[in-house]
Amino acid sequence: MLTRGHLIGQIVDDLAGIAAQAKQRARLHLFDIHTHVEDFAKEVLNRALGLGLSNLNAEHSNNPGLDLGDATRGWAFQVTADKSGAKVKETLEKIDADQRAKYLNIRVLVIGEKQGSYTFNGEPYASFGFTPDMVWDFNDICGRMMSLSIDKLVDLQSYVSRETRRVRIELEIPDEEGRFPTSIDNLIEALPRPQLSNAAKMEAHFDAKGTPIDRAEAEKAIAELSRRLSALPRLTREVFKFLVERRDERSAGFDDNFRVSDPKLRRIYHGEDLDGDLSLLSEANLLSISEPDNHGEAYYWRIHFPGAGYSFHHTFVEYAQDLKIDLRKPLVTLDFSNF
Repeated sequence: MLTRGHLIGQIVDDLAGIAAQAKQRARLHLFDIHTHVEDFAKEVLNRALGLGLSNLNAEHSNNPGLDLGDATRGWAFQVTADKSGAKVKETLEKIDADQRAKYLNIRVLVIGEKQGSYTFNGEPYASFGFTPDMVWDFNDICGRMMSLSIDKLVDLQSYVSRETRRVRIELEIPDEEGRFPTSIDNLIEALPRPQLSNAAKMEAHFDAKGTPIDRAEAEKAIAELSRRLSALPRLTREVFKFLVERRDERSAGFDDNFRVSDPKLRRIYHGEDLDGDLSLLSEANLLSISEPDNHGEAYYWRIHFPGAGYSFHHTFVEYAQDLKIDLRKPLVTLDFSNF
């Protein structure tokens, strides 16, 4: 059961994390505020204070003085990462007569942490009746949400929790090369680095067994197999390895390819999106679906290795078994150095 204390604690923690990140930017004099951060502040204020603020910059680009406004209730905010008294003065000086008439309650919201104290004497402060307690940060908002009903707290906590990650991303500081801590690069699987082979080790092994192979053809097949697999996600390569390891005992009809029964496959594999992996393997020409050979039999998947015309797939698997090579090494990490 959600309690008021639990909800308030989560909101306070999330806002404190955003404030700390904004404070770090301010130390580097990075005071620019992304539109999403303004919109986040708008939604938090609306939920915490029962306002209907809109983003004035969306109505008029770089609206002078004020960023958020609710003309019906007469409230408006400047949203800034600059906590200085100079910024407050600059804000008030930019507010025109129309805005002054429309918004009787004007506040400056510091995204970060406001100063410990302010001294506002003379103009423009006197005209607005602007006092130090009209400079807010997230702590002031948290103080005003304490009396919210449980339903409104749930709504506020849900919004803050949902948007915190995105806001903090917008406040990230790039390194010297312009890279941000959160980047799409961190969400993309790295391309594999295949290690190919000239098949000399395979040739020597089968010569010793008295069953020589065509090394040039084996080398060509290894290169092509690596090329097809390298274009696939790692988990899809894992599925291919699994199919080879758990193949049916009988081969796939006329062309002697390995095969896997479709019903069998779906009963022994419990990973997500099997159909997606099968589609990717089919597009890579490593797999194809076949109708049953005989009445009463099931559909099956034919596994395609390069060089199947001279049974490279049998040679490949036999060699791996003879040397006890885990198929994960060549088929997943694409390391064919033992071949």
